[in-house]
Amino acid sequence: MSCSMDSLKFVASWKSRITGAQQQVKIGGLQLEGCSFDGNRLSENQHDSPSVSAVPPCYMAWIPQNASGPYSPEECIPLPVYTSAERVCVVTNIDVPCGGNPDQWIQCGAALFLKQQ
Repeated sequence: MSCSMDSLKFVASWKSRITGAQQQVKIGGLQLEGCSFDGNRLSENQHDSPSVSAVPPCYMAWIPQNASGPYSPEECIPLPVYTSAERVCVVTNIDVPCGGNPDQWIQCGAALFLKQQ
């Protein structure tokens, strides 16, 4: 993009391709623990929900710091993305739409994984 990394921010979108991104990737196969995600917002697990579930594919990209991301900061929570369910190595954090109340998702231990084991 011919600019410094300091002038960019990393964003993710589950609703569509990211406008304003010169290059983007579609990522699938992420696993979520602690809650459920339908592509629109996080929701609490039910008593019969699996503890780990797959999330829909998303688009990720670097965009200019001053560009608008796909979601407003108030409707998202940055969830850690770990290499595995052991939660030893964090790869990055990505914003996931939660509909507000980020403390609820922190308390339930919500996190994403690249692989389950």
